[in-house]
Amino acid sequence: MTDANLATLTGRAQVVNYVVLAALAIFGLTLIGELLELAGVIDLMAYEVGPLEAAYGVLLLLHTVIFIISVIVVCMWIHRAHANLHDYGFEGLEFTPGWAVGWYFIPLANLFKPFQAMKELYNTSFGADDRFSGDAPGNLGVWWGAWIIGNILGNISTRMSLMGDGSNLQFAIVLSVASSVCTIVSAYLLREIVLQVTEAQRTGLAPTQVFE
Repeated sequence: MTDANLATLTGRAQVVNYVVLAALAIFGLTLIGELLELAGVIDLMAYEVGPLEAAYGVLLLLHTVIFIISVIVVCMWIHRAHANLHDYGFEGLEFTPGWAVGWYFIPLANLFKPFQAMKELYNTSFGADDRFSGDAPGNLGVWWGAWIIGNILGNISTRMSLMGDGSNLQFAIVLSVASSVCTIVSAYLLREIVLQVTEAQRTGLAPTQVFE
């Protein structure tokens, strides 16, 4: 473990912090747009597109872009944070830096493996004795639960929207609103987790200190 590795982690955490804050702003505006759509103020199915619909369309595009950027920077942080644990010489770690990221992209396994990897990262960074099988802090459980529920609701909403009739569209918007709320909660908690783990490693894994 070197000071450079910890500096890299800190730098990546700062990037995650700024990107997630931007994402929270975009997601919040998207939620407002969905509520306006639910109230009938915005109609994306209208024959003529008005200024509100056009602005909402741009917002949805920004939503997609900031989400992709968020995924990239968070994955870079996760890889470096796990690599620090391996570089420091912790034994018995269940996850390599590569798979700590890779499990997010493996169907079915991505429902639970990323959470296990984050729990190991969090507990080890904070010096927990039972790093992998021990209990996860409450914010980790809420973060992951909100992420999974938000994704499930979002997928159902998208499928219902494709069906096209009025009743399906209204219910699809309701599900989309719920998905957005879950996503906002998940993003906020992820930002907190990133900052907490980074600080724990910065103060506990420093080469000049002994990690108890």
